[in-house]
Amino acid sequence: MARRFLKYFLPMVVSVLVPHGAKAEEAKGSNKGAFVSLLSQKTLTDIPGGPKERLRRAGIETDVWVTQFFQGVAAGANNGVSRYGGKLDVFVKADAEKLGLWRGLRVNAQYEHYIGDNINQKDYALVPVNAAQAFVAQDNYHSALSLVVTQQMSERLSMSVGKFNAMTLASQTPLIGGGGLDAFMNRAFALPSTGVGVASPGTVADRLIVSPPYILGGAATLKTDVATFNLFFADPRNAANPRVLERPFERGVGVVGGVTVPTQIAGLKGFHTVRGGYSNARGFDLDDIGELRTRLASLVGVTKKGFWVASYAIQQYLVQNAEKPNVGWGLFTLGTLSDGNPNPVRWSVLAGLAGNNLLPGRDNDQWGVGFFHYGLTTPLLSGLAERRLYRRSEGGMEAFYNWAITPWLRLTGDLQIVEPWTVNRPRATYMALRLQTRF
Repeated sequence: MARRFLKYFLPMVVSVLVPHGAKAEEAKGSNKGAFVSLLSQKTLTDIPGGPKERLRRAGIETDVWVTQFFQGVAAGANNGVSRYGGKLDVFVKADAEKLGLWRGLRVNAQYEHYIGDNINQKDYALVPVNAAQAFVAQDNYHSALSLVVTQQMSERLSMSVGKFNAMTLASQTPLIGGGGLDAFMNRAFALPSTGVGVASPGTVADRLIVSPPYILGGAATLKTDVATFNLFFADPRNAANPRVLERPFERGVGVVGGVTVPTQIAGLKGFHTVRGGYSNARGFDLDDIGELRTRLASLVGVTKKGFWVASYAIQQYLVQNAEKPNVGWGLFTLGTLSDGNPNPVRWSVLAGLAGNNLLPGRDNDQWGVGFFHYGLTTPLLSGLAERRLYRRSEGGMEAFYNWAITPWLRLTGDLQIVEPWTVNRPRATYMALRLQTRF
């Protein structure tokens, strides 16, 4: 019955709406064009002449990303444990000049919301294996809002202040990316740092020193013909904690300076970045950590003032698209060194290959493979051993392939193998599927 209805009634409707001949062909071509546009447009709702395009012309850009994760422990401790969850990201960018308000002023806002569950803290790894869900969690902070105001002082100099999302900043790094939403998932790659420092005795979660996921502070960027210089100052604590916004810089301040020098080898782009940072905040003194209870009781020698960290990073394209220089793949590496006390990570290193698939029609696909190692400081490991808590430095590897079904629908397969810092736990293998839809 349904087939007969479609066979006889549908042609009648079409003949009324689109009479004959050229009009019919024109409608057919229009439908085909719309379908091709849907498959090639950047986001699902960014249709030609649509609301997003009209807002963009007025100076406002909006994006909504929904990223779903299914990740589990395929082998190792807690073998068979798996979790499903996701993350909602809403991005709003406003250009005040296009809005007729202020020349060179831009406002960037990002809202994040946690969905479901994740595998973090259900295994025995020190570094989160799912960075995108590691810091916005139901039992911690269910959602987060970042807001940054940038003033372009000249063509070369810009200044920004606000609450920064460090993972979103990391996602702008060539080749390796960051943020855990479309490239590597492990925090070692998605938000590289030398580790966690504690600004005062108490909860470790809100005292991240070297690379907190949310930062309250300001930045200045100067671009010259030979290099790009950055200077950043911030409250050393995690700005997801409301107290940081209520009483900023009460525990101290952190300052980070860096320079990025572009290079070319055989016509292929590369970047060298050197950074150094210092914070005057206080952290746990890791010397004699075995006597921590005694020191806490007397409040003597519990903290130590000052943190420093230095890093050197290289990104070098090995293959580039001749027509799109930013599309290609190559080598990345990062080495970091810290004081080792009160910073519990003395050094870290990561390296690998990543970029785009340059096969015809697949240059939106991303892939990567890399390894990392976090060298924990001796005072921490020996102090824990005195308390019969046996730990070690942690390392591992990760490989992923991000298949762009369309530019706005991406499916990623991810594999991680981690040697956890818990000594009596075996090497763990993690497998994950990640589906991202961009509206």
